[in-house]
Amino acid sequence: MYNAERASAPTLPEPAPQSAPSMKRSNALANSCDKLQTKIDAGQLRAEDEKPEAACIEPGSASAITDRRMSRLAARTPAAMPDYCYDLATGNGAWYYTRKDACAISVWTLKVTDIRTGRQTGQLEYLQADLIYTSHDSPYWAHQVVIDKTGGWGNISGTTVSGSGSCAGSCTLAAGDIDFPVQTITTAGTTYGDILPKSGRVLGNSGKGRTTVSYRLANTSWTLQPSGVTSTPTFDVRCDSATPGTTDIGCVIPDYEAVDVVSLTGPNPEYARHVQAAQASGLPGAYPDGAPLHRLTDSALRDKNGNTACPQAASGGYPRPADYSCDEYPFRSTWQGAFTGSLPQPAPNPGRTFNWCQISALPQNVTGPDGWSACMIRAKQNSSAGSLLNRFYIENRVIERDAFRVWIVA
Repeated sequence: MYNAERASAPTLPEPAPQSAPSMKRSNALANSCDKLQTKIDAGQLRAEDEKPEAACIEPGSASAITDRRMSRLAARTPAAMPDYCYDLATGNGAWYYTRKDACAISVWTLKVTDIRTGRQTGQLEYLQADLIYTSHDSPYWAHQVVIDKTGGWGNISGTTVSGSGSCAGSCTLAAGDIDFPVQTITTAGTTYGDILPKSGRVLGNSGKGRTTVSYRLANTSWTLQPSGVTSTPTFDVRCDSATPGTTDIGCVIPDYEAVDVVSLTGPNPEYARHVQAAQASGLPGAYPDGAPLHRLTDSALRDKNGNTACPQAASGGYPRPADYSCDEYPFRSTWQGAFTGSLPQPAPNPGRTFNWCQISALPQNVTGPDGWSACMIRAKQNSSAGSLLNRFYIENRVIERDAFRVWIVA
């Protein structure tokens, strides 16, 4: 519906984005027009020669959020925003986000008032569209702000916008990575700015940063210019070099718990079937409402998880049919695995299996959140699924003890 094509667009359905609490409108801005009118009524402002007007900005009407308006905005946004930005927008500046991107759409109204008479002589309506997007293999992320004029009248011709930005926390922002020059606001062009903060952490660590983009609207024909507007998300971006399997620094939005999307009709259907059955039996990790899994990166503990759930036949474990290998759930690379999920322990929680899994040593029809499941699946699928799980970890920067879920789709 909208211009949401992204280079990183997934081939499978994405989880629905989570919403952050609504962005609190600046009290100074929310009341700026009332305060301006009070000063005018009290005769506290003086008009300059041939410049008798003053301007203010206040929250606008949500009626500007329509499918037609959103389609126009999408067509004029330099870096494309995901569809959910438009589908969920109400115009109140609420942030919505996934693991890799975030957005907010606000409605604003600039009013121009004659200081001498107190009468409104102009108005400019616009949308402010924020987009934050990250990369799993770059220490930079981006915060883009688009100013999209939706209407207006009166003395607003020649109104410009310009801005700047900052980043607080474990991040740096070079002057050359701030791009919000003076631009004239029109109904035909694209008016925007962006900043590119960089992770400030070193190898083996992770750190969080939060951006702010500030901008001002101005017009040389006004005596008093409106207050500036600042846009700060309600969450941090986290960058790390602590994700196993890659030497790249990458960034994500950690408040959104990563979701591994696995298809029953994909390349590894037996693996998907086992995870689905294990989750249905009560084991954790199901999207969206199951208790999350948590990443485990210690290799010795991962091996203990794997050996507990899938002991080799030579060690008294399960025989492997030809071309099959043993798959365990929760994964050995999680703290919910067969060994670590039972800590502290004199013995591991019990295992379970299913009637098609070719493991006679484990009971079937076991339910509940404690324990683990094992199943024989084709070795090629098991190996492929393990590689895809590692890729998921890397692309979502799932580091030690990060929470995530697995979504089995048709």
